[in-house]
Amino acid sequence: MKNKLLIFNKIYVGLLLGLALPVLTFYVYFLIRHHQEISFEFFISMLHKYRLLFKVVSLCVLVNLPMFYGFIQLKFWQTSKGIVMACFLFAFAVAGYQLIT
Repeated sequence: MKNKLLIFNKIYVGLLLGLALPVLTFYVYFLIRHHQEISFEFFISMLHKYRLLFKVVSLCVLVNLPMFYGFIQLKFWQTSKGIVMACFLFAFAVAGYQLIT
């Protein structure tokens, strides 16, 4: 069983999961909390207007933590590295956004 799972021990798998899960979490938050009241585009524009967009996205990155520890427990070191890379990409995006605005 472990040998079949080793195909997931790749940096790009961790990177894809680490990028996709926070975005999915952000969208699920919108669906649960605001989808009946406002459109997704309006939700994004209001977060941007009040300078909350990347603060919320930064919080969404926290969902990578349990996934990271789970892959560490499975000894999927490469996948864990990809998740850390995705977190750094989000951090650089937030820092770049703060410098631009």
